[in-house]
Amino acid sequence: MEWFKKRASSAVLPLENQALIADIRRAEQEWKNAEWRFQHALGEDHVDYAIFCLEAAEKKLGMLLKQAKGKWGESADFVKEVREAK
Repeated sequence: MEWFKKRASSAVLPLENQALIADIRRAEQEWKNAEWRFQHALGEDHVDYAIFCLEAAEKKLGMLLKQAKGKWGESADFVKEVREAK
């Protein structure tokens, strides 16, 4: 039964990895949207709001990338998993 426990726990890991990759992709899209919002801001209030959104999106993306780097390190495993998740 030991092999079953190992197999069950390893099956959960790819789901966690997929979730992290999906979060990174969403955060990257949020960053792109915030950058577009900043580039197309019309008034002073819009610019302030766009800057706020852009800074928040950059922090979120940075946090997730740091989490991924801690999980996978500098290895090519991360790149491989991202490509497989597409």
